[in-house]
Amino acid sequence: MNPQIDQLQAKIQTQILQATFLKNMTFLKLKMPAIFQYFQNYQPQKVQLAFDANGYVNVIANNKFVYQGDPKDSSIKQVEAFLDKPPCFDFEVESKNEASFNYEHEKVIHDIYTKRRETVKDSALYDLKKGGQINFIAFMGSGMGYHIDQLCSQYSIRSMFIFEPEPDMFFATLHCADFSHWFEHCQRLGGELTFKVGGVEEEFVNDINLYFKREGAFNLPQMYLYRHYISDKTTDAFKTINELAYRYKSGWGFCEDEIIGISHSLANVSAKKAHVLLNRAKKSIPQLPVFIIGNGPSLNENIEYIKQNQNNVIVISSGTSLKPLLDNGIKPDIHVEQERPKSIYHWVKKVGHEDTLKEIPILCLNTVYPGILDLFKQPYVVLKVGDAGASFIREYVSEKYAELCFCNPTVTNASTSIAIAMGFKNLFLFGLDYGFKKEGEDHAKGSIYQDIKGYQLASHFKVPASFGGEVHTTRIFDFSRGVLEMLLVEHPEVKCINVSDGAAIKFAEACKMNNLPQFTKIVNKQKMVDNCLNSNFDDSYIISHDLSTDFKALLPTFKTYASFLCQCLDNVKTKNALTQAFSIQYKFVNDIDNERDKKLFYRFFIGTINYLQASIMSNVARYSNELEQQNFIAFCIQKMQQHLLFLVDDLSEHFDKGARV
Repeated sequence: MNPQIDQLQAKIQTQILQATFLKNMTFLKLKMPAIFQYFQNYQPQKVQLAFDANGYVNVIANNKFVYQGDPKDSSIKQVEAFLDKPPCFDFEVESKNEASFNYEHEKVIHDIYTKRRETVKDSALYDLKKGGQINFIAFMGSGMGYHIDQLCSQYSIRSMFIFEPEPDMFFATLHCADFSHWFEHCQRLGGELTFKVGGVEEEFVNDINLYFKREGAFNLPQMYLYRHYISDKTTDAFKTINELAYRYKSGWGFCEDEIIGISHSLANVSAKKAHVLLNRAKKSIPQLPVFIIGNGPSLNENIEYIKQNQNNVIVISSGTSLKPLLDNGIKPDIHVEQERPKSIYHWVKKVGHEDTLKEIPILCLNTVYPGILDLFKQPYVVLKVGDAGASFIREYVSEKYAELCFCNPTVTNASTSIAIAMGFKNLFLFGLDYGFKKEGEDHAKGSIYQDIKGYQLASHFKVPASFGGEVHTTRIFDFSRGVLEMLLVEHPEVKCINVSDGAAIKFAEACKMNNLPQFTKIVNKQKMVDNCLNSNFDDSYIISHDLSTDFKALLPTFKTYASFLCQCLDNVKTKNALTQAFSIQYKFVNDIDNERDKKLFYRFFIGTINYLQASIMSNVARYSNELEQQNFIAFCIQKMQQHLLFLVDDLSEHFDKGARV
């Protein structure tokens, strides 16, 4: 291009830019109206388009041009560098000894990985053939959009997520790229185009997670990350998504676990006559101080303080914190459990103090093993959101019962969420460490973990500590802490004080024990606790017949649904065809609007679908030899079809039998 661009060329180029902008605004008005509204009368402040010294349309920011030389050539070279070793996510299920498998789905996934390892090693990179298909790519930075055009010209991209943290830069993109072309490129393959403009990096990470929930976790393996330009925000986004990616790969649940859950739910509501948490908290006394007790190592430092104040506060114990509390003469006002395995019953039995347990009401998720309820004074059940048993109770008993969010993965999530659901707004956290200062000291002294020979948690990484420095943590602890933070964000009216000397908890004020306020004795505390429970929980439902009969009537429909999922895989031979089949499966299971039976089927099967699809796709993508890949796909399809039909039979046989382990 002539370095001295003449006025005619400048006029033509400016008209093209304006026409592109108008075309994109028309597209946004139709497809993404919120973004259209934002940019309808937008005026950029820091970033603008301008002609550079070589006559190229370029982006200028902070009085400097962003692209060196021709922006198109610069973008092409960047794409080439990206393709040389493209950053992408892996999906690997933690390897276990076959002897430790408790569930059939563990064996199926193990067989899939074992089969692939016979011909392709774990070290093999995902194979991205020229002209092949990319299922999902996240761009950090839209720039002038030429890098996206270049990748679209070389690959079939099923779904694109474009995060532009600077609205000014996105305004420039609006003048340079054809959004409708990107949209049609994705739509042809059954995918989608998503824009995220502005906001913080955590929102970017959460929005991608919503995409996986909407479109399926099989998109997670080979999710490519493309950072177009370097800035504080794109760097933070790239760092955050890599740090938190493990959260995308967990917490899905699986059908065999839901089978246990439905059997426990039916027993706890029907046979045990547990009181169930109502939709709206009634007249709790919100200003009452509530001590939420976890079993973290810092509990040891505060145990005497808790004992001194047990008559001045409501004490809620969580899971294995019960034993050190009782051993130190502290009787909780409420005890919380949330795990469903039968083994938890034996753990609670080992606590001892049988007579004292009979004086303590238990609050638990509907999925908890029914035998545990018999060990305590009075059972109170809370329905866990997203659980098959909870969905069944709300559909077939009453919708007046609340479904509790943010109540897992650990029991302290249940304790804090239940306390807030009951209307308490003044929480103090003890032993909610979500980490440990020294490996081997990951729980409070005197807890049941000390009786387990060889038990020790391995540190996965370090996180900031409550009172400065860092602590070790695990992925499950960090995930649990993140869920608690989401709960607190959802309830800004709650004042939460973190006395635990562990991982820092956002939205909770860190406070040393010695700096806590003075608490005064609660008069008639037992009566107050009883009134609180009676006003928030309800046992007035009338079950005129056995709920198991209603559930049993659903099983033929479930078998029909499972058979359709199997049929989706018939005649699938290639990776792209498998992607399409998985998408059809996932959308079928996920389409639950106004269908009561389908909604329940979703609760049972969505976790298993996610694990199977993600595991299969992760392994299929490692093959470079097409014939070997096709043989492996055939093996995986057979495994998946057999397992889905097995699950329906297993559900029919065990929905009323209880946990086996």
